[in-house]
Amino acid sequence: MMRRFALLLVFSLTGCMVGPDYHLPSFDTPADWHGSKGQTSDRAMRDKTVAWWRDFKDTELNALIEKALANNENLKIAAARVVEARGSRETTDAALFPHIGAGASGERGNPGVPTLGGNATIYQAAFDASWEIDLFGGDRRQVEAQDALVGARQASYRDACLSLVAEVAREYISLRQFQAQLAITRQTAKIQHHLYEITQDHFKGGLVSTLDVAQAETLYKTTSARIPDYQRQIEASSYRLSVLLGEPPGGLDSLAVTRASIPMVNNLPVLDAPADIVRQRPDIAEAERNLAAATALQGVAISALYPKISLSSLFGIQRGEVPHLGYEATRTLWDIGSTVSMPIIEFGSIEGQIKAADARQVQSLHQYRQTVLAALGDIEIDLSNLTQETKRYRALQKAGKSADHAVDVAHDRYRGGLSDFTSVLQAEQQRFAVQIELIASQSSVAQDVIALHKALGENPAPAAETGPSDSEKIAATKQ
Repeated sequence: MMRRFALLLVFSLTGCMVGPDYHLPSFDTPADWHGSKGQTSDRAMRDKTVAWWRDFKDTELNALIEKALANNENLKIAAARVVEARGSRETTDAALFPHIGAGASGERGNPGVPTLGGNATIYQAAFDASWEIDLFGGDRRQVEAQDALVGARQASYRDACLSLVAEVAREYISLRQFQAQLAITRQTAKIQHHLYEITQDHFKGGLVSTLDVAQAETLYKTTSARIPDYQRQIEASSYRLSVLLGEPPGGLDSLAVTRASIPMVNNLPVLDAPADIVRQRPDIAEAERNLAAATALQGVAISALYPKISLSSLFGIQRGEVPHLGYEATRTLWDIGSTVSMPIIEFGSIEGQIKAADARQVQSLHQYRQTVLAALGDIEIDLSNLTQETKRYRALQKAGKSADHAVDVAHDRYRGGLSDFTSVLQAEQQRFAVQIELIASQSSVAQDVIALHKALGENPAPAAETGPSDSEKIAATKQ
């Protein structure tokens, strides 16, 4: 028993906090990226204030992203969660300090015997205070957990910003891809229709067979049939963009009908070292802050094993009047007290809570490590995708030139009587297929650049650094 009281005295004097102190877990990261040997950069050489999507040099894309960051509903939800976490933190922090209240009352009545059947009036006003002393740090650990949760919500907000920007950019690239493919399809269908008419004239002159006419007609109508599909995809992309911008579908009809080229970047993203990526990716930051919160909550659970000491006090004035007895009196009210409570027999409920808190901390630790691994894997995959798609795009550019040459040769040979009309149709069909693939590959390169920027976890805007202020959030929510 004496040992227990001595231990309590030491805790009281030192103001210790039970439970483990949080330390950032170590994680071995490679020195360089497997898919980009020797190409990592010094962070000091990078301009982190420039929004990465501006490298595409597309004013329409810039405007869409700015509008999405201002109006997207999911982003507003993430911002509201930041404000909610800050409010919870303030509530938790208040538990560390005394609670002071005041009250006043007045009553008039006939209490019977005490006033000999007459009426009495009593007035009272008082201040009261109560304070639970946080000897073992349970409340302070709770504040630690809330601080970490605020950081997690801020990281989640940054992740939402980054995901939104990437999604808008991807959808915009897709829209431009479908517009380009629609233009090529219409142009090719026009050429193929002209060839179909020539074939019909040649058939009437006995120069070609009905097979040639049928093949020319099939080629033209098959190409024409692709036009509605591209139109459908253009409309779908514009509708999805509208939703991302926080407005009803149909608000971007002018964008859908105004064709523009697929934006490309001349400079690929500059890579930070893997260890720096681990520090800057918002999803990793969120997982790390959740781990810190889970560690602090271990201490909260452990603190339930220890005594709780509460202090209370009251000071006020009371005045009573009994007119028919000629009695009037005023007196001072005061009270000072303390209580001590601690669990004696709780049949393992506290131990169960501690085990559950420990298990949640272990889960958070593994979730953090898994998030880091997934992030490193995302970047390696996106690096590989971008590298290989760039090679494919360059090969398709060469194939496009060869297809153009093959069409010219096929027409020349047909006019010279050296080949039949089938070779012309085949050459035209091959050129169209290469052109469609080339546009798709160009779009994929741009999409891979966007994916790599997202994987690198670069903040999409300075405003997303810590999340919005409470006043900014409230104003945004009421719009």
